[in-house]
Amino acid sequence: MPNHLNSLFQPIENEFVPTPQKEKAINLTKFLDLLKNEEDYFKGEQHQTKLMVTRLRKIFYDKYGWNKELIRGTAKIKGRYNVEVVDDDVASYPEKSSGGVKRKKAFETDHKKRLVTVKEGDWMNPNVGTVPEIYANDNQEVILPNGLYCDLGHVIAGMDASNYPEPVAPLPNWLLWMHELLPHVDNNMSCATWLGDISSSAGEFLFQKLKNKHEVKEEEMQKLINVFASGPDMLGNIDSFVVSNIYNLSTQEGLRVSEMLHDYYNEGGMGYYFMQRRYSYFCSVVGLKGWDGEKFSNEQKWLKYNKKELRNTTAFYVYTRFEKPASIWLAFKTWIRCYEKTLKLDLLLEIFLKALKELIKQEPK
Repeated sequence: MPNHLNSLFQPIENEFVPTPQKEKAINLTKFLDLLKNEEDYFKGEQHQTKLMVTRLRKIFYDKYGWNKELIRGTAKIKGRYNVEVVDDDVASYPEKSSGGVKRKKAFETDHKKRLVTVKEGDWMNPNVGTVPEIYANDNQEVILPNGLYCDLGHVIAGMDASNYPEPVAPLPNWLLWMHELLPHVDNNMSCATWLGDISSSAGEFLFQKLKNKHEVKEEEMQKLINVFASGPDMLGNIDSFVVSNIYNLSTQEGLRVSEMLHDYYNEGGMGYYFMQRRYSYFCSVVGLKGWDGEKFSNEQKWLKYNKKELRNTTAFYVYTRFEKPASIWLAFKTWIRCYEKTLKLDLLLEIFLKALKELIKQEPK
């Protein structure tokens, strides 16, 4: 697909640009202050790293299959806030909605969002029913010290998934050993992070095709990529792999999450060395090998394997985003390769790999 690769790109490094929906963003220092507040709510447990990673993740992600499919081992761990799914009357494409699609005439969509509010009895916050500051205004999207714009909610989500490695499949826990017989994704961390976001682009290509009765044009494809696999999201996904591999996240007596993130993103920290080389490190963790300065030695094998993983992740995305029973049929057709032309799986993986290689070349030696 050389013609597409010349014009389409996968964003990873972006600076914050104000929009009518988000006029300003907080910086890392402010976010870490808010995160410390969340940690301090759980008296005496702030250094129970594995437990706290889950609790913090559930501020940002705990619906749409997170507890039932993506990170099953955390289902019984309670978060601080009330979370419910409600209609989002404001959201419409190209704004990124936060879940749920119902079929209407001509495949029009209704959008859903998570409503996160303070519980009654919260000893640190008496404002019952209000949205906590850490969740308001997409405050998980943070301006880093180097000026890049990064979704730290995605970092924490990947950190949590790394503690509970397992396949993702539409099976109960006791039958998960049979996952090879059904659509499945081998790595739930990838499914919860970079594969999940890229699958959002593929799924939206399909929804637009069904709605408009024609394939998505390149300009529209880029808009969808920018929204559903945005630079801040993808950077957070990449950092989640690096952070998960350089800090001990599985301990019940370790660093605070806020301490790890401070160390990783700020000059002078132990993790800062790895942050400067995050793309090389990410590639090695996800199985890319033999970098020669221009390409990896196993690129084609990697692309072939992850095309299957991406197809199945997209099937799950279609299922969760569309109204039943049509969602089951669409997901099944995605799995059996009925929509390969529309989904552009090869293209999406190739432009992601291309972006990674260009960023590796800019890393310090």
